[in-house]
Amino acid sequence: MRITVLASAITLAMGLSIPAWADDLMRECMVTASQKTCECISARIPANERENAILGLRKSNQSVSVTGNLLNPSNLSPQEMQGLNTVVAAQAYCM
Repeated sequence: MRITVLASAITLAMGLSIPAWADDLMRECMVTASQKTCECISARIPANERENAILGLRKSNQSVSVTGNLLNPSNLSPQEMQGLNTVVAAQAYCM
């Protein structure tokens, strides 16, 4: 019984978190790209890489909005760099 309850709770938590990631990814992506392009990018990013992709996009968007300059890669954490690389690869496919 406990295992069933635990499994249900984990499944529910996973189900709720994935749409939130999709919304965050779309929100960050659409700062600089069209909805159609962002939908394509979102579809190309695996679930296990989405969180880092969001971090990378967020950092890039902040850099451009604050300084007006492109992001300096040396200012990225390894997770942000990995996420941004994932987004760039997906974006290249979607262009």
